[in-house]
Amino acid sequence: MLAVHQRLAELYMLSMARPLTKDEKTEQKHCLQANALYCWEMARLNNESLLAADTQDLAWQQEIVAQMAELRTKGKVGKRRK
Repeated sequence: MLAVHQRLAELYMLSMARPLTKDEKTEQKHCLQANALYCWEMARLNNESLLAADTQDLAWQQEIVAQMAELRTKGKVGKRRK
């Protein structure tokens, strides 16, 4: 779990107990944006992984798996290898 996901959960729990402050609402919006980017990037990688499997491109598949692991741990993927 990324820190942004943990903070988003914390903000949600706070919102169940009381209204969020203006700063907390802003932070929640930023967390939601980061989460959306994370989800889109993971979806892209999943689609590429399926394509690599369908074309039996093992090297590409391994690169994608590494990128997915990086995304899960760092929240972003570094420059793509060519």
